Amino acid sequence: MNTTGLVVLAVGLLLCYAGVRSVNLAVLASGFAIGWLITEPFSATFLTALIVGLACAVGAWVLAHLVFRVALFFVGGLAGAVIGAKVFGLLQPEDRSVVLVIIFVAATGFLGGLVTQRFRRPALAAICALGGAALVLSGLARSFPHVFTFLRNPAGNWQAAFAAIVWVALACTGWVVQRKAKDKAAQSR
Repeated sequence: MNTTGLVVLAVGLLLCYAGVRSVNLAVLASGFAIGWLITEPFSATFLTALIVGLACAVGAWVLAHLVFRVALFFVGGLAGAVIGAKVFGLLQPEDRSVVLVIIFVAATGFLGGLVTQRFRRPALAAICALGGAALVLSGLARSFPHVFTFLRNPAGNWQAAFAAIVWVALACTGWVVQRKAKDKAAQSR
């Protein structure tokens, strides 16, 4: 009996039938499989193939975690920049400096990325809801400028405050819908 084949068979079955259940499991199994298969053309011994497979599994796992963390930071940063652009538009409706806009949007993007990286899905849901609501308001203002222009360019403090209230209310409904969808997905599992 060839124990080499059994190890590969076990990892293959694990990846084939249980890979979708756990990203970590899929990454580890795939990394191991890559390492193992790389050693086959060289007729490596069982111990060498095992060591290379385990090293590739750990390397793939570390790489995947770095990529996921960077991806969350990037998505949170983009949504944070959208929020920053909307906040700047509400706070500075008349006096606009290009340099100040760039700095403000970059800072809120960076903060959005940090918050998302730290708190993951709950923060991402909130940041995406706020960013999406900002786009909805801007879309309404562009689509119906005679009615909703204050959502894009508020004329005074009261219009800016009202636009901010509408924005937060819309974002809250978006967040609630996201939470309910997440809860439904969790219940169906």
